Amino acid sequence: MRKPLVSVLINNFNKENFCEKAVRSALDQDYSKTEVIFYDDNSSDLSLNKIDFLKKKKKYKKLKVIKNKNRGIISSYNQIKGIIRSLKKSKGQIICLLDSDDWFKKNKIKEVVNFFNKNKDQDILFDKPILFFGSGETKKISVQYETRNNKWPKFPPTSCISFRKKNLESIIKKVFNNDYPDLWIDFRLASFFAIKKKQFNLLNTHLTFYRQLENSFDKKYNRFLNGAWWRRRSQAFDFINQIDKKNIKNYETFDYYITRIISKLFSIF
Repeated sequence: MRKPLVSVLINNFNKENFCEKAVRSALDQDYSKTEVIFYDDNSSDLSLNKIDFLKKKKKYKKLKVIKNKNRGIISSYNQIKGIIRSLKKSKGQIICLLDSDDWFKKNKIKEVVNFFNKNKDQDILFDKPILFFGSGETKKISVQYETRNNKWPKFPPTSCISFRKKNLESIIKKVFNNDYPDLWIDFRLASFFAIKKKQFNLLNTHLTFYRQLENSFDKKYNRFLNGAWWRRRSQAFDFINQIDKKNIKNYETFDYYITRIISKLFSIF
């Protein structure tokens, strides 16, 4: 697998101002053996018009489009279902995830392939994000990404995650159920690989631009005294306990009990 095909899976919903940049960044790489699977989740804006126009260009013939017509009401489930459908259509041995409002640096895929070529027994890889603000300002944050005993890892966002395709479809199905509407694909996969497979690989370089949007779905989790923040935290504990049932230590922490209590109080009031 010295020079494998890499499939970039892009999920899109109403990101007409950004989605074209995401696609271009994935196909205009230093590494040529790439394809893009663009999954549009029934957008009501001009996203598909822009992508269909781009697809007509010879330069972007490796762009495949999936048009979903039945969008669900829970955004996290929509994301996971989109990735599952895109994964089935992809042909690459390596998979890179990319949200349609983010984009890659030109050398990202080359760096990802180099890692997997040198680490034959590893199946997941993270790179570091570059925060991009509406003003055009960029910032490389010094977050300590890491695994933590008996708990979910601290990991970069979805667009910073790459995998070997082998067995990824079955793993996604293992971590996808309807019990955790506030848990997105990045948390589920990062936690599963870290806890069940003991894999957490981080490139010490910033390869992905992570756009900071004011109307981002994730903004509601940023406040400590917020019911949604505690609800997601409670679901995170339940998810970890589900995939790691034999480890009773998951239930024996102050963090776990205080999260359960506060999330229940928010649900009452």
